[in-house]
Amino acid sequence: MVEAGRIDHGHHAGNAYRALTDTIELSKAVRTALKNVDLEETLIIVTADHSHTFNMAGYPQRGNPILGVVKVPDSAGNFVGHISKDAQGKSYTTLSYANGPGYVNGDLRPDLTHVDTINPDYRQAAIVPLKSETHSGEDVAIYAIGAGSQTVHGTLEQNVIYHIMKYALEF
Repeated sequence: MVEAGRIDHGHHAGNAYRALTDTIELSKAVRTALKNVDLEETLIIVTADHSHTFNMAGYPQRGNPILGVVKVPDSAGNFVGHISKDAQGKSYTTLSYANGPGYVNGDLRPDLTHVDTINPDYRQAAIVPLKSETHSGEDVAIYAIGAGSQTVHGTLEQNVIYHIMKYALEF
């Protein structure tokens, strides 16, 4: 079992950089596991125990840095790097949180055009002020490969994962 708890820590801090880079580390751990097990006798499950109030919005152009400010294409779809502006005429990032420590009063929210939003310490904007970002309630993905993985499909109640693992042990 591998727990990627630092993803959770990054989200609670309102810090997408750390949440995403730790997600890459989880991917590397899964890749390493896949190289070192026999999938005829091993079940690998990747899932989460909850989601976060993490949002992606703004119609950024393909190729726009995920941590950067939103840039939009011209009417022909060409990437020209025009920075998208909100109703207050301020730039904004693709990623944000519904709540957390990145809250800044809407009228005081800075224009991010010249802010280093890719900096590992940058906290994405949040619309509700909290000391720590919270969990949210949507379903989380579950992926599986190997012995017994055929039982993982569609939307599952969390308690079913136990039964899938038990079945795989008997497989």
